[in-house]
Amino acid sequence: MYDWHRKTGRAYITSGTGYGKTELSAFDAAELDANIISTNAIKVSSFVPPHWKIVNSKKDLKRFTDNGAFLPMAYAFAVSNTSSVAASISVGINKDTTKASIIMEHADVNVTKEQSLEQSKICIEEAYGFRGWELDGSENVSVEAAPGEGLYVCALVAVVYLMDQTNDAAAGI
Repeated sequence: MYDWHRKTGRAYITSGTGYGKTELSAFDAAELDANIISTNAIKVSSFVPPHWKIVNSKKDLKRFTDNGAFLPMAYAFAVSNTSSVAASISVGINKDTTKASIIMEHADVNVTKEQSLEQSKICIEEAYGFRGWELDGSENVSVEAAPGEGLYVCALVAVVYLMDQTNDAAAGI
């Protein structure tokens, strides 16, 4: 097991929507809209390690997510060719900076982005309550879209993890 939690890095929150003739091509188009260009996603869930910076922007992702990189991501998506889709992600920031922050994502058909985000926020509050941790705010993203004529639509949200190459949180950095 690699000690990512002992390193520093950035957790980029991103989102996208996309259209395609198939579910998979709509998903691929949503990844491109989220600036996840050509990445092998390693699905992870739920936590941002302490000492990691949470970046609520997809602006810089293009340069890190190209050329088939293998990157861990927490993500959710919904795809449909008959109904609207929405997806949301909420990162609850832990008041105790020595503990992880929690990620909750939600995606579904026939919901608005506001309804989806409400589900993510409820999950954050419960997860913090289960652990007896204190929430110190959150970073949130939500998207929604309707299918195009004869096309599938995908709504995608993700947290993409990019570890710093030189810093080690265990060394006090």
